[in-house]
Amino acid sequence: MTTNDPAARDTIRGLAEQVAELAASDEMARRQRLWNDVNSLRKPERPPVICHPNCWEELIPRAEVVVSQDPFLAEVEYTLRMMLYKIEIGDDTILDSTWPVHAVVELETADLWGLPVGYTHSGVDRGAWHYVHPIREEADLDRIVLPVYHYNEAATQESLARMNDLLGDFLPARQIGWVPGPGAWLHGWATMLCGVQELLEAMMDRPQWVHRLMATLRDGHLGVMTQFEEMGILTLNNDGLMACDDLPQPDFDGAHVRLRDLWGRGESQEFQGVGPKQYEEFLLQYQLPILERSGLTYYGCCEDLTRKIDLVLTIPNLRKFICSPWTDLEKMVGAVGDRYCIEWRQKATDVAFAPDLSPIREHLKRGLTIARGTPIQIVLQELETVDGNPQRLRDWAAAAKEIGAALA
Repeated sequence: MTTNDPAARDTIRGLAEQVAELAASDEMARRQRLWNDVNSLRKPERPPVICHPNCWEELIPRAEVVVSQDPFLAEVEYTLRMMLYKIEIGDDTILDSTWPVHAVVELETADLWGLPVGYTHSGVDRGAWHYVHPIREEADLDRIVLPVYHYNEAATQESLARMNDLLGDFLPARQIGWVPGPGAWLHGWATMLCGVQELLEAMMDRPQWVHRLMATLRDGHLGVMTQFEEMGILTLNNDGLMACDDLPQPDFDGAHVRLRDLWGRGESQEFQGVGPKQYEEFLLQYQLPILERSGLTYYGCCEDLTRKIDLVLTIPNLRKFICSPWTDLEKMVGAVGDRYCIEWRQKATDVAFAPDLSPIREHLKRGLTIARGTPIQIVLQELETVDGNPQRLRDWAAAAKEIGAALA
């Protein structure tokens, strides 16, 4: 790799060496056992704890820490600094001993589904926005083009070589690849194409049109899944926070990764305000053929699934059920017992803005007491700010680990 920034290269390699040492440590192996146990429905030493901040510029301002002026090197450097900062938080972050490089796949059309989606912004930094959706009339469904992807092996190998030249002696480059998109995201694509309010209204006014739309998106995504499997570029994803004993399948040959060797995922955020019957009719029945192709599935995100718990439990390969801050944890525990793992998400605003951690500690104690006997992991994400108090993340992680160990 040629670069006119040797000082930045040296800085990056020094950071990579630190990451590699931590990745190979006994502590990292202990953390990996926690995640593997809970995802495999075994009782871990204590519930694993993870924090996913979304306010990195506040935590480590890029302009103040990044040495390199080269955009590629700067991005690698900042990523390494984020990895090391996560270790400082003190949660159960897993550091990889390799550097993942995504297989390069190229979409035949300029836009997913063949239609451009625009955005109108409020003008406020990180403020509100909404879709400028391309589907306005029922006949516009005929304009949808099902996605077709092609694998660019030459570009992939170039990316691998570039990373190995930079970091290979510390963090060898590893090609990864799985179906693009956040799982069975039919509701998300539908709202992008049609508009959020417009889709909700159409369920009442034009139900058959919505069925046609969802069936089209389902078939398109199933086609993409088949394309990636046939390309031979899928890679296992049962590592790190998703480690488990159940994947890949017992008949995996060690080389050819199939969809059934992988975790899949689904959620229903845009259907938050949709009742259980319409959720099942207009979304879940179309997600099921997608979810069933994976070996295991995790389901949920920020939506309240309290009234839909029994429906989610009809997913045949469900393993992890996400309990958002708005989902009733007690009802979920009563429904899942020890047959599933619960990813218990915390309310980010409570953690970020509470005057002190006393109410947060009580919340953790109450929830973990309710969930005794159920495999559970504690997750803090959707953090858009720490309100100028980055120490709060360290204190939260320490409290969650302490209380989890006491109630294990």
